[in-house]
This record gives sequence, structure tokens and C-alpha cells, in this order.
Amino acid sequence: MVELYQLRQFAAFASAGTLLEAAEALHLSQPALSRNMKKLEDELGISLFIRRKNRLELNENGKYVLTLVRELLADADALVEKAQNYDRKNRTISFGVCSPAPGWLISPLLGSLYPSKMLQTETAEEKVLLSGLEKGTYQLIALSHMPEGEQYHAKVCGRESLMFALPKGHRFARRKSLSFAEMDGENMILMNDIGFWDFVRTEKMPNSRFLTQSDRFSFSELVRSSSLPSFTTDLAKKYFETEDLRVEVPVSDPEASVTYCLICLKSSLKEFRALFSAL
Repeated sequence: MVELYQLRQFAAFASAGTLLEAAEALHLSQPALSRNMKKLEDELGISLFIRRKNRLELNENGKYVLTLVRELLADADALVEKAQNYDRKNRTISFGVCSPAPGWLISPLLGSLYPSKMLQTETAEEKVLLSGLEKGTYQLIALSHMPEGEQYHAKVCGRESLMFALPKGHRFARRKSLSFAEMDGENMILMNDIGFWDFVRTEKMPNSRFLTQSDRFSFSELVRSSSLPSFTTDLAKKYFETEDLRVEVPVSDPEASVTYCLICLKSSLKEFRALFSAL
């Protein structure tokens, strides 16, 4: 019976070009590798090599078998990853979000409806989320819009509106609302992992400089001690302690309000029907 180690050695020989180099790469002696190649020929019942003095070359059979071996080894190498992914999928719900807020909204529901499963949440760009849903990287995703395509099942799962959190002494602290343009140029404190909301920094307020924090505790402490403006949202207020020394002023731009949609593939709807029914 042909063994996998023989095929790996055969492919290593083909890549190295000589038995000596292949043996060194495989940490084998040259005679041991030569015996294994002869054993492989015996198992297959065909000749794979042209044997010359001090040299071994693939014959036409060997070249053809090499293409088969490389395909087989690629499948074998993928076996572990595929098996682990399958097991992880059965034990884990992979949830991709376009911003942190859908995680705050959906995670408690997932925990109560699927208590035996672990939840893995990841923030990514919306095109990455859709691609990941198609490939099976995510079982659920949340976007800031309804996706196009018959293969999706989607439902509104929440809404979020952005606000400026201003120190009480700020010049705009008494305003009922503010636009991005009016605040463009102000230095601000910002959480680093904000998903699609990053367009505010890159497109709406390109003249501002942002002091970013990746840790929620560090961000809150900095907001408490700093005179720089920051952002918050109506949803963030429900899940995190807000600073009494700040005034929250809604952002007037239409892009500052978003409706989130929870999405799965229709082929997965049976598994998550209870979740969608609870929304």
C-alpha cells in the first residue's frame, strides 16, 4: 500500500532534483530515500525513474504521477484545516459585524438562544463580510444596508445614530445639532475599531487629527480626563457608562444615522430561525 510519507518524499525529490538534496531536505540518508523510491515503484507496479550513473530522473510515468501526487498532497494538507473548520463551525457561531454596535445588540440573543455554542465576533469591511458569508467564514453578518441577492435572508436588527460628545465648555456645547463640516479641523478622541464608521475620519473630517485608543477602558479614562471632543452614539450610551462632564450633540448629517441588518444565507436559515424570530 502506498504511504503518504512516500508521496511526500517523491515530491521532495522532484522539487530538489537530486536524491542527495532531497535527502538533506527531508533529514534522511540518501540510501534510505533511494529505497523508499524503489518501494514506491513496487507499490505502483510501474517504473517512475530513469536511472543513470549517480543520477535519478523522472521518466514520463514519473512526471505524470508527480502531477497526481501534488494534487493529492494539497488535499491532504487541507484535510486538517477543513476538519478543524468543520468542528469549529459545529461548536462556534462566527458573527461578522460592520461596526461594534450589532455585536452589542445580537450577542445577548445568541447567548440565550444557543447556550452550548461559543460566539466569535469580528469586525470587518462590508465587502469582506459578504465574501466571508459566502465562503463559510461567517455564519451570520451584520451590515449597514440590506444586501442584494436571492441567496440571503436579512432582517433589520437595530438602528444607531452618531453624536459628538463635547466638554461642557466647548464652543458648540449649547447647539442642538452639529454637522461633520462644522467640526472638521477639531482634534478628537476616537476608538480605533469602529468599522464602517471610519469614513467619518477619512471622508467627513479630513482636517481633524484623531487620538485613537483600542481599549475601551483606556478610551473612557482619556475621555474623562481630556478636554478634546469625542464621539458616542445612542446605542453606546445604553451599553457603556457616559461621562457627566460631556454634552452629547446629535450629528445632523444623514450619514450619521444607520439601520443595521442581520444576514445569513438562506441555506442556514433553519439553524438561525429562532434568532430572526426574536428580532
